[in-house]
Amino acid sequence: MTSFRELVNRLFEIGAIQFGRFILTSGVESPYYLDLRRIVSYPDIFMEVVRRYAEKLMEIPEFDVVVGIETGSIPIAAVIAHELGVPMVYVRKKRKDFGAGRLIEGVLNRGAEAVIIEDVVTTGGSIARAVEAVRQEGGIVNYAISFIDRLQGGRARLKTMGVELISITDVINIFKILYEDRRIPPTQYRKVMEYIGGV
Repeated sequence: MTSFRELVNRLFEIGAIQFGRFILTSGVESPYYLDLRRIVSYPDIFMEVVRRYAEKLMEIPEFDVVVGIETGSIPIAAVIAHELGVPMVYVRKKRKDFGAGRLIEGVLNRGAEAVIIEDVVTTGGSIARAVEAVRQEGGIVNYAISFIDRLQGGRARLKTMGVELISITDVINIFKILYEDRRIPPTQYRKVMEYIGGV
């Protein structure tokens, strides 16, 4: 298995970690962007990421189904489900206005213990919507797992909903590795760390 340090460096190399000026889904401006959707084009990196999700899932006492969120975490959730031999469903961004008009695709049984899978957590809005959708269908949600926590309030928001966020890593750890490995200059490192400290 690739070391976590090596994985972070590979994510940087494929453009999954970018620097500049970005407006996030939440409307917040950021000096960096995490684009984990790119990993689907790199099977070796993709599977390294999936393995780390699978390891974190072992920390959860019990679950019956994994839940992806349109669109970023759907491929991750699908492969996790396949690897662990558990069912998977996914939550749409909005309810279909045709066909069965579903918000959740797949079979979600009432009373099923569901774990939400997310790639990057910022404010926690996407996970919160998924939690509400699953609970409305009779599912139980106590946990969500993300690969990266941007440390911008997502964990606290989910806690108010009774959901524990488990993260594989966070942005402080990622930028520390990139700085130590001389992937980013001191000025860039200070800029992102000041941003993280100020949000």
